[in-house]
Amino acid sequence: MLNEGRLLKIIEDMTEVLENLKECKSVLEETPEEKNILYIEFGLKQIFVDFFITVEHLISMLLKENKKFKIGIDMKQSLFILNKDNVIYEEIYLFLNEARLLRNRISHRYKEPSTAELIEFINSNIDKFDKVVDIAKKYL
Repeated sequence: MLNEGRLLKIIEDMTEVLENLKECKSVLEETPEEKNILYIEFGLKQIFVDFFITVEHLISMLLKENKKFKIGIDMKQSLFILNKDNVIYEEIYLFLNEARLLRNRISHRYKEPSTAELIEFINSNIDKFDKVVDIAKKYL
């Protein structure tokens, strides 16, 4: 059985971060270029990273629930295992794997995605962000 308190906190954090992500994205799309747009662009990237951090916590819990958790397992392997065991389906597996790569590019500052690239990813996957939250809710 998953730790319900921890799971509720993850769902709460994911929901809050998703609201912030959507709002920040909207501001960037609607605001003409100006000097302080830089802070909003930075915020969008950090909010995206925050969302993925909560996803990592959820994935860890799901691995433990399915008795697949191992010390040192990375996110790529974790997603593969959960997809193979039908805990997350292919569409979400592909989405989270691509999000993982974007998060790495932002966090490790190599080939950092442009704001336009990040907004495009968010826009084309907005329903999948919500589906990840729904996966977490299934375990309540």
